[in-house]
Amino acid sequence: MLVVDPRPGGATSNCAADNIALLNLAVSRLPAPFRRRLLVRLDGAGFSHDLLEHIAAGGSKKGQQWEFSVAWSCTDKEMNAIGALPAGAPTAGIKQNGATVPDTFVADLTGLLDLDGWHTKIPGLRVIVRDEPGHPRYRKRASEREKQLGRRYQLIATDTRHWQIAWRGTRHRCHVHVENDVKQAKDLGLNRWPSRHWAINVAWTQVVALAANLLACFRHLALPEGELRDAATKLLRYRLLHLPARLTRGQRKRWLHLRADWPWTDDVINTWQAVKALPAPT
Repeated sequence: MLVVDPRPGGATSNCAADNIALLNLAVSRLPAPFRRRLLVRLDGAGFSHDLLEHIAAGGSKKGQQWEFSVAWSCTDKEMNAIGALPAGAPTAGIKQNGATVPDTFVADLTGLLDLDGWHTKIPGLRVIVRDEPGHPRYRKRASEREKQLGRRYQLIATDTRHWQIAWRGTRHRCHVHVENDVKQAKDLGLNRWPSRHWAINVAWTQVVALAANLLACFRHLALPEGELRDAATKLLRYRLLHLPARLTRGQRKRWLHLRADWPWTDDVINTWQAVKALPAPT
């Protein structure tokens, strides 16, 4: 988590100037070699002309090549364009590992939409649609035409000019892990501001961001790939952090006595050994 921007309740929900300032601050906290070429993925809440133009211009700095991939609204115009696609236009959708997804298709809608206003500032912008079976959980949010067809249409806009269409669509879907990060931040206290005083809540937010970064480092450096590394915060607390144990002193050492019947004692020991094996910072 590079940046958290707490704002008063009266602030607008999608201010392009605020989003640009937040993006610039986040990029400034990356090591310099990694700022030159970036992919910025956004959901619909971050969608605005000014922000996308800023990204396409490389942050208005010479030598920077930034690309964006952003959710695009599916209105009647887009649905009409989808209906006008030639029979051979859609290609099979793929997963992140490259395997095809059954009954899922991806197509380029750029030539069927009026994007002249966009192309004057972002010539390489393309709109891609992913057509997949409608999931029961999505039905409440589906449009009437989607309900009639039993399909779900997800659109993205990107200025990436290379690679296959299916790959560009799958690349954007990797953005979904951000929802898990937001959920984790809320579990750590982001949705429980402690005070009616703004300065105290801002400080609280910074502490939550620090805790989120420490937990992310802990996951990648101390936990093996699998269930524990991907576990929710609540589960990690229960198994590893809030475990039943007793701390004593003796023989000029501190001893941690773990319960023999605790099911995850081995996980605790393995995690501690992984932390001890880390090289000392220099």
